[in-house]
Amino acid sequence: MFLSRTMMCRQGVMAFTRQSVASRMGRSATNVFHDRMMEKSIFRQQQSRLLRLSPQTTVALYSTTSPNPSDRSAISKSRAPFRMPKNSPDDSSTKQNQGTSQEDKSLSWNRLGLLTELCECLTNELKLPEPTPVQSLVIPQLLTQEKESMAFLAATGSGKTLAYVLPLMQQLKQQEVFEGYERRPKRPRILILAPTRELAVQITTVLKSMSHSVKLSTQALVGGQDKGVQRKALEGRPVDVVVATPGRLIYHWKNNNIFLGNIRTVVLDEMDTMLEQGFARELREILYPLLFSASPKEIDADTNTSPEVKDTAPQIVMTSATMTQSIQKLLGDNPKTSKLSISAKRLHTTGDGDQTTTDPRLYSKLRLPKMKIVSAPGLHKAVPRLEQVFIDVGNTDKMSLLLDVIASEKNKATIIFCNTASSVRAVQYALSEARIESIGYHGELNSSTRMENLQQFRKGARRAPSGTSDDLDDDMDDYSIGEDGPRREASILVCTDIGARGLDIPEVDSVIMFDFPLNAMDYLHRSGRTARGAGKGKVTALVAKRDKVLASAIEQAVLRGETLDGLSSRKTDYQPGARLGTKPKPKPTTKTFTPQKRRAGARRS
Repeated sequence: MFLSRTMMCRQGVMAFTRQSVASRMGRSATNVFHDRMMEKSIFRQQQSRLLRLSPQTTVALYSTTSPNPSDRSAISKSRAPFRMPKNSPDDSSTKQNQGTSQEDKSLSWNRLGLLTELCECLTNELKLPEPTPVQSLVIPQLLTQEKESMAFLAATGSGKTLAYVLPLMQQLKQQEVFEGYERRPKRPRILILAPTRELAVQITTVLKSMSHSVKLSTQALVGGQDKGVQRKALEGRPVDVVVATPGRLIYHWKNNNIFLGNIRTVVLDEMDTMLEQGFARELREILYPLLFSASPKEIDADTNTSPEVKDTAPQIVMTSATMTQSIQKLLGDNPKTSKLSISAKRLHTTGDGDQTTTDPRLYSKLRLPKMKIVSAPGLHKAVPRLEQVFIDVGNTDKMSLLLDVIASEKNKATIIFCNTASSVRAVQYALSEARIESIGYHGELNSSTRMENLQQFRKGARRAPSGTSDDLDDDMDDYSIGEDGPRREASILVCTDIGARGLDIPEVDSVIMFDFPLNAMDYLHRSGRTARGAGKGKVTALVAKRDKVLASAIEQAVLRGETLDGLSSRKTDYQPGARLGTKPKPKPTTKTFTPQKRRAGARRS
């Protein structure tokens, strides 16, 4: 009886919400505010009634399927939390300098050879008193006089962007001071290529936060923005650094809006993503005229010898968070890469979950100069500060378990990962039915919508740490005006794997994997969206029956402090004698008695 009254109350709230939203578009801001306050009051009454229900009843109320007597809450079905051993390497931690004095910490950036202006900006404005291990490893090598090409590999959240941005910005400033270089429009000196527009905009933001201290200009060239505005920005002022996606850069290059003759360094950020998403053809079109004297056809025809590099060729800096088969083929035989067992050929999926249609011959034809390879100790390992929980789904409704997990997070900034765009829409629908605000982010959305949704989530994530149920009494500052009227900035992002690479949102406290990833490398990248920098985080994964083999392998590897590369989702790979199984013990070598041959002519007894 009480449950039926609760359902009636919930339907009444939803009807009132639809009516109030429909009437907001033609009403004043005061009336809209009063409607919102009345809606909050009714929702709090409904929420107080739900709090008196048992967890099982609440799950049945919000479930997207019919109630199942065997269903249990997420707390009772979850395994014990696990994490990497405490002594495991952490590429983004600065614990090695905790015992030093405050004066020594203030000089930690100076010891790397950086300019005083950059060091003051890092410590005073960006609040980064110490470099991470990856930054301490890479920055001095990029500051050397020898322009040697380099590929450095490090875990997500380890500060790879600053590791190459800081020394390259210093090189530009030194070129102006010691060589008398005059900055000119349309002629950048550093080119940074990124696979996605969101990552390119993020890198541009980092550069602009540092540029005012050394007086350098940065321009982003990405799709989804007006080409005429970008052309005028290149022509109107001197440009030092260009951050671009390959397609948009080629457009401006062919239309003489930008010239690449003064490029000193080319950075290939998230190189594994660019290779697997089919950018190899664009990279050949951009890099070959800058690097080699021979034509692309001559380079492809002569596969036995390395192509001759120009004297004016720019330095190549390549970064990646994983070593994939495509990166191995690109770098060639090397002791640092040959020891890694990589099984995942493609780590990315499109918006509808299908694998990318990348021709493996494209990236096998791409040839770059010989590179120095630098790999961090935490490569292909989970972060020790990350708490991980696996929940066995069984016969329970996944939506019910998801709502249980979200309720336990207490309004924290959360990213929910799905394998397909249709799964993203289903999760968003279930959350809206449960009166939970969320934002979608997948490949079937256009670029402007994705950028707007990502910006909305960033704003909601900043407010999430102090967000509780009392935040319903906040003023209208927590709302933004959308096409359907005022809406609250949500702290939950529901996305596919396009949100698993490169996005740096330090406020994210929790990652939920509604659909378990298809391979271990995708698991690493998804979990890398939290516990970034020196913070802590939590990963919760819903494990279905088909996911148990890979989930168990990941759990065992994390508990042993091992890398996750090479793990398989096939049960046969873990059988005795298989690739990942226990090797059979060798049979003991026992001497057997063999009778000697009787000599010829010997007398028989």
